[in-house]
Amino acid sequence: GVRAPTRFSTLDDIALTRFIELYTRHRLAARSAAPLVPHMLSMLKEYNTNAQQHKFMLPFLLRMFTELCERVSSQTPSQDPLQQVYSLDLCTAYARMVDNCILIAGRSFDQTTWLRRANTEGLGLVRAIHTVPGESMHTLTEDDIIEHILTYIGGAVIPQFTQLVPDYERQVNIATNLMHYAVVPAFKSHMTGGFSGPAQALTSRSQHFAMILKCLNALSQQASLMKVWKREVWEFFCDPKFFPGSLALADHATMSPALAPHWRHLIRTLLVSEKERFAEVLTKVSSAGPALFANREHEAQMRAISIRRLSFVVWAGAVNQYLASLPQIQEKLVDILKNSPHPAVQIEVFLCLRVLLCRVSNHHMSNFWPMLLTELMRLFHQQLNREGREEVEQANLFLAACKFLDLLFILGTDDFLVHQWMFITDTIDALYGSRSLALLDQLSSRLLSMPRRRTPGLDCETYPALLMSDDPTNLVYHQMSDRGVATAGDLGLDCADLQALGGRPLKRPIIRLRAVKSIRELDAFVHNASVQAYQAAFTLAEPDTEFIEALLVSDLIFFDFGGTSSAPASVDSVPGYIGEYDY
Repeated sequence: GVRAPTRFSTLDDIALTRFIELYTRHRLAARSAAPLVPHMLSMLKEYNTNAQQHKFMLPFLLRMFTELCERVSSQTPSQDPLQQVYSLDLCTAYARMVDNCILIAGRSFDQTTWLRRANTEGLGLVRAIHTVPGESMHTLTEDDIIEHILTYIGGAVIPQFTQLVPDYERQVNIATNLMHYAVVPAFKSHMTGGFSGPAQALTSRSQHFAMILKCLNALSQQASLMKVWKREVWEFFCDPKFFPGSLALADHATMSPALAPHWRHLIRTLLVSEKERFAEVLTKVSSAGPALFANREHEAQMRAISIRRLSFVVWAGAVNQYLASLPQIQEKLVDILKNSPHPAVQIEVFLCLRVLLCRVSNHHMSNFWPMLLTELMRLFHQQLNREGREEVEQANLFLAACKFLDLLFILGTDDFLVHQWMFITDTIDALYGSRSLALLDQLSSRLLSMPRRRTPGLDCETYPALLMSDDPTNLVYHQMSDRGVATAGDLGLDCADLQALGGRPLKRPIIRLRAVKSIRELDAFVHNASVQAYQAAFTLAEPDTEFIEALLVSDLIFFDFGGTSSAPASVDSVPGYIGEYDY
């Protein structure tokens, strides 16, 4: 009889593509890749020509041909004219495939559902990219396809642009298409009030935007492509909706503690290349003159956002990067404190000052102290002499001032130590509650004499888990090294003995609140600031820079005008920020 043809029905196109990709990466030598180019080129051209019918295959083909192009480009250029033509054609076809994949990724933010309505056989495809033996196979979805494309382009294609696509004009075309079809639609959807595409979970939106930012970060590392992305990124950064409000949960998709490092890299790269942008930020901070029919609340809100933008730019920079502009920054902040009495604007000034403490060497801040001490003393005397009903806006302004003082006590800068006695008792008298003329101690006595009210305690819904890892009333935090923990475990020591043996004393801020309704919520800081300062000095504790940085980032990324909005949803984790400090 006739022998039936052999069929491997259990292998689909994705599995075969995945096999070729892995074989090319781990087994195929560079010298053996050249003979394959004519055959693979015809296959690549066929898929590019019929891209509409093979949407679900393109991401997997992109990975396979990326490996092949790497092998071909890594070998010594051939002197054979025919091989040179094949190599050029391969780069051209590969660039077209990247463009087709970008089209797929860009549609994730569009109103249409064309990818879902694509050939139904695609819905039965299995996840073949990251599957390992023993894992169950998962059906590919639209989100999976878009996730694979954005992740791979940002992680493997763009970093190797010069190798995979040697032609500079084609590099620019690919980067321009990525901006036009994927990045800009994501930015515009946020500016107009949220994503306009299919309904997705908040985490899915955040993941998509994180991938977009990773692609942008990869582009920013290609100096020759900066002109492609800088204008769109800067316009989005200058948009008032860049900083999400704590009530708008959907806005967290574009800014969260996890995404802050991406924005930091982009803004730093942009301002290093175009230094005149910083002057533009400073100009927007300037107080606007009174105008007829002006909305004072809106004007104050725009000024507060401008100061927040300045704070973010300084935070994104390196230590002393904007030292030359420090006199201009001081002039703007002093002008705002004198001429802009709105509490929300002055709250932003204190946040900006906290950023300056962490990004400017302390000996360069000496000119700030006359203004700072005058303003701090005014706010304390206002609370000590206050009569009648307490205003929420004034309470939040006092909160901002206390957070600034809290950071000053932790950093212990030389210029402030000579003035510290005005606010706390920094001698052994702090342990015995002796009567003191320090402003915080006077306020503590006043609060103790007032009827006690229930306060919410730690703001666990506002700050990430890292910032809630210890009780702020624990005056000095001890951090053990891994070796110290292992040694103590071998000796059978408990936690108290473990800290006594090898704990590294670290100072952490007491205040972990973003907004308050009454200064009674600051009891933990007011009553313990003097004791903490003395105990930290006695134990030679050092500032916990990672913790301080995470706390600062959490305050920077959310904008609540007036500080009266409720706390946002909690964030699961915060990257391990290692701040750029100069003590």
